[in-house]
Amino acid sequence: MGWSQTVLMARFTIHLTPPVSPTVAFDRVLDLRAHSEVIPLTTLSGEHLRAAELEVGSRFTARTAVGPVGFDDVMVVDALTHPDRSDDGRGSARLHKEGRLVHGTIDLEVSPRPGGSTVLWRQEIRVAGVPALLDPVVAVVARAAYGTTLKRLLRRG
Repeated sequence: MGWSQTVLMARFTIHLTPPVSPTVAFDRVLDLRAHSEVIPLTTLSGEHLRAAELEVGSRFTARTAVGPVGFDDVMVVDALTHPDRSDDGRGSARLHKEGRLVHGTIDLEVSPRPGGSTVLWRQEIRVAGVPALLDPVVAVVARAAYGTTLKRLLRRG
């Protein structure tokens, strides 16, 4: 008889309706260079940092630190469809986090709507050392932080 372990994760969803096209929304959310400008104390690095450059397998790191004290949030692109390359104008991306401290997945979906686009961000996150009992707290804090970041990214011109 097999034995499997279920890994609990904090889960949350962010739904936004920016007044920009799906292509613009997708490009703004996945312009990783801009993340360094809108997320306090965080710098992103990697070979591909623009949405147009990302491809399945692209890796990047978000380093959050105050001086020498910090952590790396390592992410990998698992799937990617740019709105300009889809038949219906929708875009999507799936990323997974594989750092020592932060684990989980991100699913981004961007679709057209009258007057702009719909952005749907679904995330599962596990922070090493934080008990699963605190997943609801992690979800609330992460949703607020990611929601603020996404709104800032989408407002950039």
